Amino acid sequence: MTDFKKGKYALYLRRSKGEGGTTDEQLKTLLTFVEKLEKSGKIRKVNRGVKGRDLAKKRRGIDLTIKGDIFNEGEGQSGYNVAERPVFMDLLERLRDGEYQGVLAVSMDRFARNYGALSRYAYDLWGEQDQPRMFYGFAERMGLGEGGERGLINEKVLSSLMEWGGLAKALEIKKGETKRKGTNVDRGYLLGSRPEWLGKTYRGKTSKGVNYRQAFEKIKANAGTNAISRSAGKFDKTGAPDRGFVRNWKKRLIAYDRLGVLEDWLDAYEAVNEFIRDIFPTKPKSGYESQEASNLLKATAGYFAYPAGVVLVNEDTGASEFVTFPYPLDVGLDTLGQTKDASMLENFVVEREELGDRQLDLFQTQPRSGGK
Repeated sequence: MTDFKKGKYALYLRRSKGEGGTTDEQLKTLLTFVEKLEKSGKIRKVNRGVKGRDLAKKRRGIDLTIKGDIFNEGEGQSGYNVAERPVFMDLLERLRDGEYQGVLAVSMDRFARNYGALSRYAYDLWGEQDQPRMFYGFAERMGLGEGGERGLINEKVLSSLMEWGGLAKALEIKKGETKRKGTNVDRGYLLGSRPEWLGKTYRGKTSKGVNYRQAFEKIKANAGTNAISRSAGKFDKTGAPDRGFVRNWKKRLIAYDRLGVLEDWLDAYEAVNEFIRDIFPTKPKSGYESQEASNLLKATAGYFAYPAGVVLVNEDTGASEFVTFPYPLDVGLDTLGQTKDASMLENFVVEREELGDRQLDLFQTQPRSGGK
């Protein structure tokens, strides 16, 4: 029987692209085992606070400052690229610092798809420290770092299981990806009202970009139409403040703020314009027309049009789905710029969920819904 040494343990969650379920469901399964260990006194009480990515997806990005012992890497995070998982890498440092005696997961393949990949970044924790840190999988009912003869046997068994399991899982995920890919939506592309990009030609002029952030500050201050347009840098052909811009964007920006996505949307918009500028600093039009910018803007079209998600009708089933697009800064602008089909990326996951009784905002719908 495993000796958990009555220490403090972290919980680790991760789901690969192509796998079913969610990390929230994974946590519920994990807690059924953890609660037994807590009640028996084998481990200390686990703080249920969740670090990393938000289970409910109401918050974008990664927050490792939250109090809690649950580390959520999130959806679509590859088990092969250990170093590219910031939540897991942070957890390894905490283990080295002695914050935890070990880390628990539903199965060993949550840590990595093969023993070699995990060993490269964490062998010192279970193989070299005077007090080994444990990596335990409940599906296998064993872990690395248990110590003694049992620990040596476990390491041999687990190294074999992880190598063969990793191969089988890779084939399974590949099949799952083949089934779910093929639509523009899965590649991140969906028509809708998108922002004005630096370098694009509008009404015969090369755009310098729009300051949506300053425009919203004026909106919050209940400024007039002209003041809002000026702050955004939008003028019509006569040089007067563009009133059409305010008609099109005032309600939209207010809705994005109400839905809790405006700050992320503004950050992403400004980052993409910087990306375009960096391609060709003296000629933004050339940057906008580059292949890198084209790849990036196609992959992020759905997000910029519907940052809080959108309801679509699946043409195959006729069912209404609620679709959310990946946050561009989480995936990486350079990565998206170098990729013609973003759906091939491990951390680019377009989520499709049943609509259910979800209450929708006007800006989470589109006049002509379509699943492809």
